Amino acid sequence: MTGIAAIKMPLPADADYVAELARLRAMTPETFAISYSGDWGATASLLAGGAAWYSVVAGLLPEPALRLTRAAQAGRRDEAEAMDAAFAPLWALFKAHGSMRLMYAIADRLALSVGDPPLPLMRAPAPAVAAVHAALDRLGV
Repeated sequence: MTGIAAIKMPLPADADYVAELARLRAMTPETFAISYSGDWGATASLLAGGAAWYSVVAGLLPEPALRLTRAAQAGRRDEAEAMDAAFAPLWALFKAHGSMRLMYAIADRLALSVGDPPLPLMRAPAPAVAAVHAALDRLGV
């Protein structure tokens, strides 16, 4: 694995990050970084020892994403899980409607001019946008 220092993993189907990280670490150098994408798995993967969180939401909501990340990396389980609970409505919406298309609704809420998503992506329907706004209110955004 010359020149490769990290890997971005999808969320494990069984959510057993501990077992997956142990299996992957047995095959990689000690300095190799194993991290996950899938925002709704961030807390569990970081608490299990994942090196980082490859986030969609952190691009537009860096403060709450960083609070979640730092709490999990420091092993402050209660704080990390509380942040995850605050994000839970948004995670559910990401799963139901696709995180990328909902990022456009978040950008609109933040008054950021980003235009329309590239085809074939479409903006989320009005009820999903209203739910995104409620989820952002819960996060204090």
